[in-house]
Amino acid sequence: MEEDIFCHIHEGDEVVKSVDGSVQYKGGRTESIVVSGNITHVELVSKVCGELNIDPNLIKLEFTVKFDPSCLLPLHDETTVVKMFRFNDMFCRVYVSPHIEVGEGLIAQTRFRYSFTRNTPKHMTVVCTITQCPWKVTAHAIGDSKIVQVHTFRNVHNHSLEDVSSSQPLIRSNRASLVIDDVIRSTPNYQPSQICKDFVRQHGMQLTYLQAWQMKEKAKECIYGQPKYYYKLLPWMCDKMVTTNPGTVVELHYSSDEHFQQLFVAHAVSIQGFALGCRSVIAIDSSHMSGPYEGALFSATAYDANDSMFPLAFSVMSSENYEDWSWFLQNLNKVVAEKEVVIISDRHPALLRSVPEMFGLENHAYCYRHLKENFSTFVSKQITKGNKGKENALQFLNSIAYARHERHHSICNFLMEHMAKLGFMLVKHKEQSNNWKGSLGPQIEENVLQNIAKGEVYPGWQMFRIPCEHATTVILSIGHNVADFVDECYKFPMQELIYAGSFSSIETHDMLIVDDHGVVRSITGQVFLSLKPPHTKGPPGRPKKKRIESQFQDKQTVHCSRCHMSGHNRKMCKNPLS
Repeated sequence: MEEDIFCHIHEGDEVVKSVDGSVQYKGGRTESIVVSGNITHVELVSKVCGELNIDPNLIKLEFTVKFDPSCLLPLHDETTVVKMFRFNDMFCRVYVSPHIEVGEGLIAQTRFRYSFTRNTPKHMTVVCTITQCPWKVTAHAIGDSKIVQVHTFRNVHNHSLEDVSSSQPLIRSNRASLVIDDVIRSTPNYQPSQICKDFVRQHGMQLTYLQAWQMKEKAKECIYGQPKYYYKLLPWMCDKMVTTNPGTVVELHYSSDEHFQQLFVAHAVSIQGFALGCRSVIAIDSSHMSGPYEGALFSATAYDANDSMFPLAFSVMSSENYEDWSWFLQNLNKVVAEKEVVIISDRHPALLRSVPEMFGLENHAYCYRHLKENFSTFVSKQITKGNKGKENALQFLNSIAYARHERHHSICNFLMEHMAKLGFMLVKHKEQSNNWKGSLGPQIEENVLQNIAKGEVYPGWQMFRIPCEHATTVILSIGHNVADFVDECYKFPMQELIYAGSFSSIETHDMLIVDDHGVVRSITGQVFLSLKPPHTKGPPGRPKKKRIESQFQDKQTVHCSRCHMSGHNRKMCKNPLS
């Protein structure tokens, strides 16, 4: 961007759209500035506030586009500055509105309670509850609009030691979430118990676990949006994944009433790497999804030349049953094409039926770790001791679902985080392979050295294609290099082929917008397909019976924050959501 743009700055006025489609700005004041094409967001905010002589911490900026002057778009980062230049020709309007969060962040820092002496749509007055304390905030509505402008902000307190020590601020979760907003963005696994500890350490305030949990939920809602809108942008995300990385396989299924059902994703770089170099072994597993709509995450993982995991495909399902596993395996079979593969899994009833149907009974192997854990429930622990070394052969259970740590996100954020981690992993493994000392990877070299030293009896040569301890003895006795007898699938040329593909992340500068009515629109106003959350299902089986308690027994009614029914909490909720 090199061209300058002329900006009308409107403060305190209201956008009024007439019947004929024209737009007028009523009330407030208007100033004009010229903005250079290489300006940053910080510089733009500083220039606007300098022209109006206002505090940049008390406002928010919005801008209009030439094809729809009635639509106000947020102007909050570098990307939105680029959009302002791109969608306006030499002229635009910047709308300045008051945006002050005096509430819980400031209150937590200064430890005081507040009260409303006046609270009407036209006027608001907030004071400190401590007698004779001068702290005060007053605000007035601008005209007949819903915009409120701060008129007075007296940020001075007069508290005694007794007042400070005895005061316990009133914390509202919807505003106190602003205090932990940045922490939740960088650390999504921030636990409510840790929030309680941090509030005591940073603000000297005691929070209950429920307060901390509500704060976290409100912060997540501010970051990721309302849960009912989580699936709105999923069709757009699927199209972007295919266009960004040609060859990517994405299958999205939804019901006739546009409720999400199933999603299958196999990135082109994974398909190419598996076809060119990976062994014909795929480990599959599932994990539950967190969030209000729950569901399941299915994952398929292959192995590279260093015996490290290589993510092949994954699915997000609204449930986990035979039909879902069968659909996932059908799409997985299309990805592997004509390559005959062996599927490793646990003994889930749905897999015992679906895997043989799709890949054949002879190609279905069971995970040693699952078998060992199930077997140990029937025999004594002494019998199973000493077999831990074999677990190294199939360690996929801890790593198969590469995106497990993102399963608490909204589905679109989950896909973005998964792509980011996948790209990081591909680059990391490619760089590590360039540092191999020989033709074999570090993990394979370690296995061969163990066999040479007879420190461990490695399973059959024919199965793993790595010389066992007996074979290594013979090979060394005839003066040959053991590495020459290791299968080609474990060597550097094959590793180079596996990671030869390219992978690009999705660009979000043209991301669609979900309006207040839940309609997905482009910046030009075009309406796109959007999905609704999946229909959640209750668990199979008859509900548990509860004993009849005494009618004279006093008990507190518990309410669920998930389905808003009484009699249970969120953790124990099993009600389907409409």
